[in-house]
Amino acid sequence: MIPISVIPKILKKVDYFLLLAMILLLVFGLTVILSTNPEAFGRQIVFALTGLLIYIGVSLLDYRLLKLVSVGLYFGVLGLLGLVLVSGVVTRGAIRWLELGTGQFQPSEFSKIVLILILASLLKTNIGSRLSLKVFLASLVLTAMPVILVYFQPDLGTSIILFTIWLGIIVGAGLKTSHFFLLAASGLGMLVPLWSILKDYQRQRIISFLNPALDPLGGGYNVLQAQIAVGSGQFLGRGFGRGTQSHLQFLPEHYTDFIFASLSEEWGFVGSLLLLLFFAVLLGRILVVARYACDDFGTLIAVGVFSFLLSQVFINIGMNLGIMPITGIPLPLVSYGGSSLWVTMMALGLVQSVAIRRRKC
Repeated sequence: MIPISVIPKILKKVDYFLLLAMILLLVFGLTVILSTNPEAFGRQIVFALTGLLIYIGVSLLDYRLLKLVSVGLYFGVLGLLGLVLVSGVVTRGAIRWLELGTGQFQPSEFSKIVLILILASLLKTNIGSRLSLKVFLASLVLTAMPVILVYFQPDLGTSIILFTIWLGIIVGAGLKTSHFFLLAASGLGMLVPLWSILKDYQRQRIISFLNPALDPLGGGYNVLQAQIAVGSGQFLGRGFGRGTQSHLQFLPEHYTDFIFASLSEEWGFVGSLLLLLFFAVLLGRILVVARYACDDFGTLIAVGVFSFLLSQVFINIGMNLGIMPITGIPLPLVSYGGSSLWVTMMALGLVQSVAIRRRKC
């Protein structure tokens, strides 16, 4: 319990640019969901209010205490990911959800936060020096375990996000040039075997991404409809509730994976640019927090959250524009969904916790 006398001191240290950017992005998402799927709007309001409580709670928590429980959280998430493969809920051929009372939750989303914590705890003493090969390989093994479990759900998109979290944190911790070239060479060498282990639908998504016109009514349908929606918005957009691609159900997943296309259709280039501006402010403030963190653990937490959000924004908007394969990655704070929203706000709460305590050491 935080004494009331401490609250004014905390409020003075809150990063309000970070908070404001987060709130504005939430409003963007709620507005688009209200326009394209009013039935989901009420549920998303509940998710958003619950997420704000999570954000406030995590912000008030001293992030340094999480070093003590990071290992336990890590193995706990691995257990949940394993449980998903055994008794998870099957949705559209994928097993990604666990039943929780009357609802469901997605452990792979929470694995992003836990991976950030365990890697930051492992690498916190390496900033300013160079990673040893032993520590580098240890971080790789810690990342590979959840990546493999998530991939077999199958969820290639989240596996990629987990990998980019690892990549961002080891670069922030001090990646040796030799290790970088080793990593790059290994990645290139894995392209052929990786293609062979991809599911048929995953290969089809990549082929459709390269040339969606090959199958305009099948594998290329989503990409083409998203591009039509984005282009039809032109400069100022069609207006609130007037997006034909989403309202006439031509655009699939128009309030989840392809919400950026829905937004672009109704709000046009101006609305899309404004959304990107808010994301730029959010990501920029996270880097500022990383720079002025009180310790290396806090710095790496902020770097990990930055990598998580940047990669997810880039992949989601990229697949809406047809410059990235479709992977089913939601747009942070904007797309409909509880698990994704809660995890994003939990991550931002961690960054705010680092910001609040940046001058205490």
